[in-house]
Amino acid sequence: MIQQAQPDRPTATPESSGGPFPRPSLWGRRAMDGMRAAGFTQATIPVGYGMYLLRQLFEPWAKDLIERCAPRPGAAVLDVATGLAPMARLAAAAAGPSGRVVASDISPAMLAVAAGRQVEPDWAPIEYLECPASAVDADDDTFDVVYCSHGLEFFADREGALSEMYRVLRPGGVAAMSAWAAEHPVGLFTPLGQTMREIGLSQPYARAYDGDSYRIGGPELRELVEAAGFADIKVEMVELEGRWDSADDAANTVQGTPFGPLVAALPPDEQQRVRKILLSKLGGTPDNITVRSMSNVAIATKVP
Repeated sequence: MIQQAQPDRPTATPESSGGPFPRPSLWGRRAMDGMRAAGFTQATIPVGYGMYLLRQLFEPWAKDLIERCAPRPGAAVLDVATGLAPMARLAAAAAGPSGRVVASDISPAMLAVAAGRQVEPDWAPIEYLECPASAVDADDDTFDVVYCSHGLEFFADREGALSEMYRVLRPGGVAAMSAWAAEHPVGLFTPLGQTMREIGLSQPYARAYDGDSYRIGGPELRELVEAAGFADIKVEMVELEGRWDSADDAANTVQGTPFGPLVAALPPDEQQRVRKILLSKLGGTPDNITVRSMSNVAIATKVP
């Protein structure tokens, strides 16, 4: 793990946390968490994600979460499953130059693109860490705030990831997380998955077409957080809109998902068919497509 430079650079750290008790299962847990994350390792996916999903969908969700739970100046912050770091960047701005932000992810391709984004001089430096959510490479009681924006629902070991968030938080520290709500279809991704299934595309990873595998209901989220040891748990269902300036941009969202390389390998006429079906499901106009999404948001405290 290294500190953000000009430009940022990620680092891979296969060692244990360096704390008093090594965790030899780190790479075994990596394989578990990596079942889905492996789909994001191809270099083309972070580029498509950055162009067609980041500003339109994930930055608004990150902004909502940090408005609910902002770090104080000088705070130490961990962002789990950072992707292209929209959450980490907002946290760095809030924590300021005396703060510290660590952005972790299992995808080196995502981290490489995230690390290439410049930061402002009055932000906290951002360090990039390649590790699974279920075995965070950090010492106990390290962070004041831990974020996980739309990552928990994709983890094979959700309990392990929450236990790690609890472990690395300082007593009295706060965890804030969001997950697509099981009570509703997933705005963009439900029609996208329906489209891929309709054209007969093979799954890029196991259960890619199973919507229940990447959604969490409010009661389940509360139970998971409570089982990890957290207290003062607040769970709320939140609705936000994702907006695309053109039909082309909305159709190109597939490029930022593990389906992207599979679609790109199709003949041109089949690619056009994919676009047509997806846009028919999304609705909207040629110059404005808006998709509503619902997430369950949890904020909880580590018992002092």
